[in-house]
Amino acid sequence: MKLAMNAMLGLLALALWQGGAVAANASCASPDEQCPFVASLLQQREGYGARATGGLGGKFIDVTSDQDAGPGTLRAALAQAKKGPTWIRFASDMTIVLDSQLRVPSNITIDGRGKRITLIDDGLGVYGSQNVILTHLTIDGRLTRLTQAVNVANGSRDVWVDHMDLSRMSDRLLNVKNGSTDVTISWTKFHNSNKVMLLNNITSKNLFQNYERDSIARVTLHHNYFFNTVQRNPRGQFGTFHLFNNLLENWDFYGMSFSLEAKAFVEGNIFSNATQRKCVEPEFSPTVEGIKVNYCHYIPIASKRSALENGESDRGAYEKLKAQHGYTRDYKAFLRLKDNLYLGDAKPVLEDYRPESAPTPPYCYGYEKATPELAEKIRQFAGNTAGDTPLPASRTGSGCPA
Repeated sequence: MKLAMNAMLGLLALALWQGGAVAANASCASPDEQCPFVASLLQQREGYGARATGGLGGKFIDVTSDQDAGPGTLRAALAQAKKGPTWIRFASDMTIVLDSQLRVPSNITIDGRGKRITLIDDGLGVYGSQNVILTHLTIDGRLTRLTQAVNVANGSRDVWVDHMDLSRMSDRLLNVKNGSTDVTISWTKFHNSNKVMLLNNITSKNLFQNYERDSIARVTLHHNYFFNTVQRNPRGQFGTFHLFNNLLENWDFYGMSFSLEAKAFVEGNIFSNATQRKCVEPEFSPTVEGIKVNYCHYIPIASKRSALENGESDRGAYEKLKAQHGYTRDYKAFLRLKDNLYLGDAKPVLEDYRPESAPTPPYCYGYEKATPELAEKIRQFAGNTAGDTPLPASRTGSGCPA
């Protein structure tokens, strides 16, 4: 009864917000701090990516065409946004079939709130860009080409990915890599895909070749929903990661993975899996390696693999290459675990390892106790939902006012 009442109140709040957002849209001449439509989104920011202001202080551009390219399209709006801060909105519900990836410049918000916006077959590339907000978009790759839904790379920083619905990519759903840092990923639904998320990437010839570049990465993941995925929810290396209040449900191979001196604080997350369930993977999924794979046969043991053992994803390569490169760094990650919840048949795997090296987040954040009720809240609100998620009643963290 309590969950049902909460759900009704939540839907009512979202309906009221959506009506207000439309009115605010009509009354705001520019995306400034006095615009309620803009302010209602910015107040949701948390984590390492909280400095992102996107197109604040710039101009609105409305997408009016659902074509891949040409006047009024999202691609044209992104090209125009290179001239200065831009807040992109959509004139109506749209399904846009993309011929190629969309490149996202600096100082931009792509805001799908109040509309149903779906990108098909390809996604968004954030390369060397700063101050980016992506919110309320659905991206479905349909397993048609080797690409990513959201690729944050090449020194990008101050990026916030919020309330997205990402699925069916042959490469990965989301990357943060190649010297990118200060990124928050929140209230996003990752589903029906194989290799979900890579936080930094390594080379097969020398694991630590890019350590100095990539160890600056700082990424926050909170209130995300990983559902019917295979692996890498996420896979993190080198950087500093804060994962709180995420829900992992029914992974087929393994849940999370950390290695190579990643510094991860993993708190209040919920892991739920069932050993007896139907596999929903396609018969074969193409991968970036050009190999068609399927992981259904791992489902009976997947519940025991809420994560890989610390460092296991790279231990074999580390041992093979250690003599050649003289590694002195650890193949394991530095982990601090707190108050994670395991439901159904899911079993804990990760343990504290040099936890003093996994820093306390330097910011204030809306942490919630891991409970079945929180799991239901994430199922309901994560993804490309109708509007913003109500802020938690209280916040914690070292950055909170005394």
